[in-house]
Amino acid sequence: MATRFGRGYSDCPSDLPQDDRLFATQILLALSTSSVSWTGAGSGKFSLVGYSLGGGIAASFASFFPQLLSSLVLLAPAGLIRDSQISFQSRLLYSRGLIPERVLGFLVGRRLRAGPLTTPKPKSQKINAADALTEELPSQGGANTQLLSRAYPHVTVPGAVKWQVNCHAGFVHAFMSSMQHGPILQQRQRESWERLGEYLSAQSKLSPEEQQDNGLPSDKVIIMCGEHDSVIVKDELVPDATSALQGNVEFRYFNAGHEFPSTKYDDVARALLEVLH
Repeated sequence: MATRFGRGYSDCPSDLPQDDRLFATQILLALSTSSVSWTGAGSGKFSLVGYSLGGGIAASFASFFPQLLSSLVLLAPAGLIRDSQISFQSRLLYSRGLIPERVLGFLVGRRLRAGPLTTPKPKSQKINAADALTEELPSQGGANTQLLSRAYPHVTVPGAVKWQVNCHAGFVHAFMSSMQHGPILQQRQRESWERLGEYLSAQSKLSPEEQQDNGLPSDKVIIMCGEHDSVIVKDELVPDATSALQGNVEFRYFNAGHEFPSTKYDDVARALLEVLH
């Protein structure tokens, strides 16, 4: 529905942290200013789907505005990443002020220009923040590369990221600010997930009609994840999300890594249609 500030062709505010407050504001602005009606006829509610960092943003938004939603689908969502998954390099990025932003920006930009990891990291190895972004990218060439546009087949996801790093002055800053302030780590997002879980448990005690009126029925929260994801680890996400949401969630799995929305897009689209129907 909307791109985050500092991505694509969008401007990047340098004086505002890229946190869940800014992201929630973006969602509400997109809903209120779009010429397209994103909400259901008569209901005033909409379905929210988020991937990776977008999943953390979607979960945070849902915890504050569940009455606006008819369903919530999270694809390999951030927000519950355990400290044990964060490398020392990423701890420097997540902890503000230890390294001058200019130096940090150079290091992160250099990693992002390198593109996807040539060899996926094993689950036992910690992954750094820049690697986490490039793990979302399908590798160049091969059967799994997603065609973004039939009219412009030369435009690829890794190429678009490389263009942003080289040509968009605000992109690296936006990426780093998202890492520093965004809804990624469990230590600062668990409360949001638990607030959502409390709401869903209260919903589960109502009739289906009452749940629809209130917003976000308890059976309309789905989390999809990759079996081999080294960024959002399935064996940690499933118990952590189940606990935080008090069991009010359904999981679906794909035989892929963190990039599954790009490489398994037909399967993901079919699963989304089932949920949104």
